Amino acid sequence: MNRLIIPAVAACLLIGGAGCGQKAKTQDEPGKTPAEQLKEKLSKAVEEKKVMFGHHDDPVYGHNWNGDGISDMVATTGAYPAVMSWDLGALELGGQANLDGVPFDSIRKQAIAQDARGGVNTFSWHLYNPLTGVDSWNTTDSLAVSNMVNTPEGKEAYLKQLDMVADFFLSLKDKDDNRIGVIFRPWHEHTGSWFWWGTDNCSPEDYKALWTIMREKFDERGVNNVVWAYSPDRCTSTEQYMARYPGDEYVDILGADIYHFNGAEGTDAYKEAAGKTPSIASEEAKKRGKIAAFTETGLESITIDDWYTSTLLPILQSYPVAYVTVWRNAHDKPQHYYVPFPGHPAEADFREFCANPSIKVIKK
Repeated sequence: MNRLIIPAVAACLLIGGAGCGQKAKTQDEPGKTPAEQLKEKLSKAVEEKKVMFGHHDDPVYGHNWNGDGISDMVATTGAYPAVMSWDLGALELGGQANLDGVPFDSIRKQAIAQDARGGVNTFSWHLYNPLTGVDSWNTTDSLAVSNMVNTPEGKEAYLKQLDMVADFFLSLKDKDDNRIGVIFRPWHEHTGSWFWWGTDNCSPEDYKALWTIMREKFDERGVNNVVWAYSPDRCTSTEQYMARYPGDEYVDILGADIYHFNGAEGTDAYKEAAGKTPSIASEEAKKRGKIAAFTETGLESITIDDWYTSTLLPILQSYPVAYVTVWRNAHDKPQHYYVPFPGHPAEADFREFCANPSIKVIKK
């Protein structure tokens, strides 16, 4: 939705008359925008009751290996995830690699390859604060967000970061030089307080301003290939889930980030939380004409051998979500993995999960 009046129109004309925002049309792809095409793809998955399975950083490192490879998932199942998750943290610092050491050129290359094989890409952003330079998990400055969105120097610094992110998304083009549609999931898990934009660290108004300033900048830049995801952590009520919702004009996907902690002992708590929050997301998505998704989940080390079929699958079959994404298989942290690798006790169960008719993966 175009919220800038005169400045936005002028910017669009400078770009080449292509228009701005999610409803813009580009010269390199007439008709529906890349974002609109991707939303149709996600909606179709919901209609067909197919949940696209996703994995973070899947082809760039894995359990005990690093560098562009075939992925632990391919090695285990012979299939790529239907959704690949990436993070843009440290892009705003002007470096060549993200906070996990993945070169942005590799992310760009792999995201384009994922789109070419018919898959979907989703991006989170664990950024460094533009004023203080602290990472996403440093919550010592209670005014971090307030200063960022309410002071001239803070907003200017934030806008510079947004230009860099916009540049990256605009650079995602297929072999025919058409922009590819991607999901962007900024300011995630805000119902917790482990990030400096979390509930205890900023006001609802300032949190929403993070979104509105971002969307105004992206619209001004003509970014029309981004589908926007809102993803709180676990919530116990609709009121909590929607308390900092920036508005229907800013959001396309209503998600939920819920992890399974404490192994078998934590199963009941996980099932309760993973039932409650995705249920709220699904209900609100239906009410607002949006798409629901299970945007982040997983059981670290997969300590329950049949976790995928006995725990995750029933949850996915209970709610109309377009996709689910589990976190990464770190190459440098032996216990930090969320997809089985060859020889893992959960390998056979994971193959059974991926073969289920309700789960969508991409055969290699």
